[in-house]
Amino acid sequence: MDRKRYHLQKSIRSSANNMNVSIVIPCYQEEGHLVENTNEIFRIMNSTKYSFEIIFVDDKSTDSTKDKILEIEKARSRVRHIFHEINLGKGSSIAAGAGIAKGKFIGHLDIDLEVSAAYIPALLLELEKGNDVVLIKRKVKFGLNPTFIMRDFAGMIHRTAVQLFLGTPRTDVQSGCKFFRREALLPLLEKTKSPGWFFDVEIMTLAYINSLRIKQIPGYYIRNKKKKSTVKLVEDGWRQFKNLVRFSVERKKKKST
Repeated sequence: MDRKRYHLQKSIRSSANNMNVSIVIPCYQEEGHLVENTNEIFRIMNSTKYSFEIIFVDDKSTDSTKDKILEIEKARSRVRHIFHEINLGKGSSIAAGAGIAKGKFIGHLDIDLEVSAAYIPALLLELEKGNDVVLIKRKVKFGLNPTFIMRDFAGMIHRTAVQLFLGTPRTDVQSGCKFFRREALLPLLEKTKSPGWFFDVEIMTLAYINSLRIKQIPGYYIRNKKKKSTVKLVEDGWRQFKNLVRFSVERKKKKST
């Protein structure tokens, strides 16, 4: 957590320049699709009016993810990286990348592109209209794979639990494609405590509590059958539940004081 705060404090001191969009890509064991999918992001963004940068944050991968990132960075401009020396969690990776971002719009995207990068221009348009946070509300295309079905079912339970425990609107908080106005995001990052998967729940709850303008856009979520998931359904699910209870209790205590 201290490392997360270090990266974040560095980011908050820096001011945005003329960069329109910063895309933070948290990485862990992504060697199989990293180069191809980065090319796809560049193809899409180069067709828009926006200037942009990509910030890779590798969370101590043990495969060749770091080498692939350096390969991309050498071949392309507008690419930067952060390499964690220890595994800190997805939330810490997103916060670290946002911490050095230069764009007036800052987003994060899962590099497996199970939510297509083609949605990014539509999200940015909604930010230009005055929304503070815009995300893809995933429409899952169900397959016959039992693991995928279980994960999708667990996701539905998770969204319901978040709504019941925290009293927030039903939002696809775990969506791997979210974009923020810079001035809305940085204060939220200062208040988040969760370094791992619960980061998304916490930051979106804080966005709601702070009356930020939140917009969801429907988009398809298509499983990448070639990707080996790093999610441990039971272990990670139990950890999410404990974090949800903890955060709910903290919110109730703050309301009562």
